[in-house]
Amino acid sequence: MIRKLSVKGITVFPNQEVFSFVPGMNIIIGGNDSGKSHLMKLSYAICKWSCGGSRRELPVVWAEEKRLRLDLLRVFGTRDLTGLTSRSISNCTACVQASLCGEKVPLGSAELDFSFREGHEEEGLSIRRMPERHLENNSVFLAPREVLSIYPCYMQAGKHYPELLDSASWELCRALETEPSDAPAPIMAGVIQQIEELLNGKLLRINGRFFLQRPGQEPLELNLVAEGFKRIGTLGLLISNGTVRPGTCLFWDEPEMNINAQHLPRLVRIMMLLCRAGIQLILTTHSLFLLRELVIQLAEKGNKGITKRFFGLQVPETAGNGVQVSAADELNELNHIASLDAESEQADRYLNLVPNLFSEE
Repeated sequence: MIRKLSVKGITVFPNQEVFSFVPGMNIIIGGNDSGKSHLMKLSYAICKWSCGGSRRELPVVWAEEKRLRLDLLRVFGTRDLTGLTSRSISNCTACVQASLCGEKVPLGSAELDFSFREGHEEEGLSIRRMPERHLENNSVFLAPREVLSIYPCYMQAGKHYPELLDSASWELCRALETEPSDAPAPIMAGVIQQIEELLNGKLLRINGRFFLQRPGQEPLELNLVAEGFKRIGTLGLLISNGTVRPGTCLFWDEPEMNINAQHLPRLVRIMMLLCRAGIQLILTTHSLFLLRELVIQLAEKGNKGITKRFFGLQVPETAGNGVQVSAADELNELNHIASLDAESEQADRYLNLVPNLFSEE
């Protein structure tokens, strides 16, 4: 998991900001251009870099600097590191520190400290401190863009030109290629059951393609179902083949995307099961409905053991001041977040209107 992230001079964060993540559920809240996705992508790129699989010892620093630079560029989809520095500071130096931990990796032995300068691409990225060994736990990024409809094309193109593809989508497509080895643990099987109940069908893999078998119907290619269901189906497939498993750090960007409100309570139940299975969940949202449902279910007796942390990102009224960050263990303890005001204000206007509507009848 990622325990702590300190950033300064990165995109919309010109000032130093420190994010302390918990092992369970981390919810990042903010409106457009508040840096939610930037924070997610940076954290994911670091976790992706740190997951070295079976490699126990790190190679030389210069090789890791090159690999980390490439991971950042591909995850963010930029041509150079200058695009990741803050526009609010001239001749900006971006500084990032991260603290990671994982199975057989004690606290304090997986620290990463690196920086890069605006306009100094030839000097690249400099690592001052890096983990003593790679982590064996994996990380997965579920972006708002679903991948099942582009999966066949991405797999063909990625085999020849992977550097041209969106990294998050490409990594998901590669993960979908994984063949199941062992049956999922019972709690993960429970998550799959919840997903299949939400989709009203069983997830199938037939000859390298993915299907949804609904009662009384022929198997339907999963990329033909509703957009939001495809993202949920992708998660179910990744659990089935063991990509998402206990110990995984799962980044989920706007999970409510293209999902009707009636399905969100079950979606939140799926999140609770994932956290109880030992998965670190980091998600972004600007949905007041989803946030209220998270608060409701986190208060339930069975979910009391789930650690939680809310992060609020507020775009300042004055340009150039940088995004204002707040963090709390309870949603109502966060600083004011303007991006949630529109939903609250509309609800108030509607409730004020309802009595008038009934009185006219």
